[in-house]
Amino acid sequence: MYSKGSKNILSEVKMRKSRAEAAETRTRILSTAAKMFLDKGLGTVGMRDVMAGASLAPGGFYRHFQSKDRLIAEASRAAFDRAFATLESATVGKSPTQAIERIVSAYLGQSQGKEKPYQCPLALLGSELRHSDPEVRTIAINGYQRIVELIADRLTHRTRREALVIASGVVSTIVGAVTLAEIAPDAATANAILSNARVLIKEHILRPQVRRLKTALGSESRTRGLNRG
Repeated sequence: MYSKGSKNILSEVKMRKSRAEAAETRTRILSTAAKMFLDKGLGTVGMRDVMAGASLAPGGFYRHFQSKDRLIAEASRAAFDRAFATLESATVGKSPTQAIERIVSAYLGQSQGKEKPYQCPLALLGSELRHSDPEVRTIAINGYQRIVELIADRLTHRTRREALVIASGVVSTIVGAVTLAEIAPDAATANAILSNARVLIKEHILRPQVRRLKTALGSESRTRGLNRG
């Protein structure tokens, strides 16, 4: 026979285990939903599809989410967080110009390869996001702004206003390029679209960035020489 204290401890252990299992199941549903939405679109994937993809009974869906809209909102937020973390990690230890190159390369690279470890809802679900509820659209715009600021922070020797304008143009370019590459009729056309986006950004943004940096460093060197004189 268990004492009252022992029963309370066992009950608490069971509750903790139940909560942990519920959290794990919820995360599994979110991860599955995010992947399926990005691969197949918001409109074509139903709740039953998501639960089947997660190897769960469909009846359990409402124990974790109030509606499909709620699932879309949380899956979108998770996808943007994962996308941003991927882009941010690509910049570690890189110079500002190299960091932007890595961001552009990582973003454009999501349209190539079978596994597609990195996917951004802006490029893959843009046309559907505009028909989503206000919360989902807000999540999308916040995701866009985070990528803009990530690039703007690395546009050194520019005013903050200039950096944000340029970064916004870069994000618009890479999002549009991936969107078009995804609907291209063949690999050659898709590759040309992505390549042209890379060239545009390199020629009109990254090279001027390097020139500005060299000019600034030259001015600082001359100033130090004058001061020593």
